[in-house]
Amino acid sequence: MQTTLEHEIRKFVLTTIVQDLGQPLDVDAVRDDAPLGAAGLDLDSLSLIELTMRIERRFAVEYPEDSIEPVGAMSLAELVADTVARGATA
Repeated sequence: MQTTLEHEIRKFVLTTIVQDLGQPLDVDAVRDDAPLGAAGLDLDSLSLIELTMRIERRFAVEYPEDSIEPVGAMSLAELVADTVARGATA
């Protein structure tokens, strides 16, 4: 069961991917185990950088430059959990 913060982060990530990054996704069909990179949501490195920058601003967390590549290997659920672990605030 997701906490309110986890739900908010997940919704923010998917909304950002669709509305701001232009990925044509059916948000309701995206599973938590969907990879962010290839064979999943298919975000390229520039999109991952943009997404993490928006997450940083919205949830007051920090993703150092060297952590962008590992983000691409994460699933949606792992990104949400990682953002919470970095001290995200609503």
